[in-house]
Amino acid sequence: MGKHKILIFTFLMLLGSAYCSARQLSFQIIQHGGTSDVSEQSLSIEDEVMTKFFDYGYIVTNSNAAVSSSASQDEKLYNSGIGEAVDGFSDYFIQIKLFYDKVNQTGEVPDLKKIDWTLASAKTGEELKKHSITDIKLEHKKDDMKKVSSVLAAEINSALKAR
Repeated sequence: MGKHKILIFTFLMLLGSAYCSARQLSFQIIQHGGTSDVSEQSLSIEDEVMTKFFDYGYIVTNSNAAVSSSASQDEKLYNSGIGEAVDGFSDYFIQIKLFYDKVNQTGEVPDLKKIDWTLASAKTGEELKKHSITDIKLEHKKDDMKKVSSVLAAEINSALKAR
């Protein structure tokens, strides 16, 4: 009788695990303007977005954050990012572009003025949704970065849930 219980329990565990799944997504942060290296603000947003998506229940990976100065560079980074998403068996790829003001002569932290994001199917490469966030007012504190990241992640999550 003990062997039957073990077999039934094993079967139920395997059956239950077949119904447990999470969508996998990969994202990439692209910085425009600001500094010539990826800024702390961009890395902070990247970290917060990743945390939010984990909290939403996704399996999340990311490509290295990069600085871009042109649309052609953006496209190259997009193609390499979506390639990494496919190689990592992700369902979706998200490119997030952060647009900063130029660094002024006093060396102050540049202002984040706009965020563009693109959601794409990693399997087909088809763009599913694009959007911009332009109403950004920051004092470059950690709490402000969390707020912006939360708004960004919530928008993208809504687009993912619509799929």
